[in-house]
Amino acid sequence: MDVIEGIKSRKSIRAYKTEPVPREMLEKALEVARWAASADNSQPWEVAIISSKPLAELKQILAEKIGVMEEFKSDIPFPFPNYPPLYTNRGRENGKRLFECMGIPRGDLEKRLQWTKQMMRFFDASVALILYVDRALGDYAILDAGMFLQNFMLFCTKCGLGTCVEMGVVFYPEVLRKMLNISESKLILCGLAIGYPDENAPINKFRSMREPVESFATWHGFD
Repeated sequence: MDVIEGIKSRKSIRAYKTEPVPREMLEKALEVARWAASADNSQPWEVAIISSKPLAELKQILAEKIGVMEEFKSDIPFPFPNYPPLYTNRGRENGKRLFECMGIPRGDLEKRLQWTKQMMRFFDASVALILYVDRALGDYAILDAGMFLQNFMLFCTKCGLGTCVEMGVVFYPEVLRKMLNISESKLILCGLAIGYPDENAPINKFRSMREPVESFATWHGFD
């Protein structure tokens, strides 16, 4: 699989087989991901990788936390309510198509809650990753960590693994700090579900749309 094929074939996987992912494969993914660009070669990314019993415990706790709004406090403020319509409309349209794929009606709040709990369970993937950086490093470290994560996901795609970036699992950072021994000095960015895709699951047929190049690129100095 070449780079372009990997980039275009990668998508969010939201249903997984129970088959475990070998640690050696994850170590190879980290080995590749660490070659990401970073400001001043700072290489600020840090990860916790979880499987087996610790992951089962984390899934249960996070799924139970949904709806406990007084404890909802991610390290990075939840941005979407403040996005301009141009951007929120893309998300709403994507969510509408996703729920249609799942056969979940707009007004079925119970099914939507169960879907959210499934998300908090990393969609039952056999491995989860939590990505974080040192708070003192500022915004550039977040950009660097994103490039690291993209490298990691592309390697997983090459190896037949599925991934799904998740924000919801970091809504309760104190749970993660306690279970994974992550210091308060670290800024917890996101989670990642990792595992072998269940190709028979309808949700894994879903693909989000992308805007055309002319919607986001301006050209200067070209004929």
